[in-house]
Amino acid sequence: MNTCHIWKPFSLLVLFLLLLSPCVSADAIKDRMIQRLPAIAELKTKGIIGEDNRGYLGFVTGNRVMEEVVVAENKDRRAVYEIFAKQQNTGLDVVESVQGARKAEKANPGEFYQNRDGQWVKK
Repeated sequence: MNTCHIWKPFSLLVLFLLLLSPCVSADAIKDRMIQRLPAIAELKTKGIIGEDNRGYLGFVTGNRVMEEVVVAENKDRRAVYEIFAKQQNTGLDVVESVQGARKAEKANPGEFYQNRDGQWVKK
């Protein structure tokens, strides 16, 4: 039996899965982020967290309730920002800065965001 006939389809399958994996990963990140939205909205409304100036969630007060939600969200945001940076052929710090400004702009009235100086401001 010729082993080349066995490996060729297998190699094509592996290549296909590797090309598909970023889409699957992105969908998984999106799903996790959507599931966390209600908890994040509640924490923002209570003034416990806000959007920092690098595009991540930060604790405004010393109250670290639901810290695991914030950590998980920031981990997924970083993964998304790394994808953006790669697609745009730029540095992660550039994407973080742009996202920080964008998220501050989109904050709802009463929510906190971090200004360029690192101070928390209530919108």
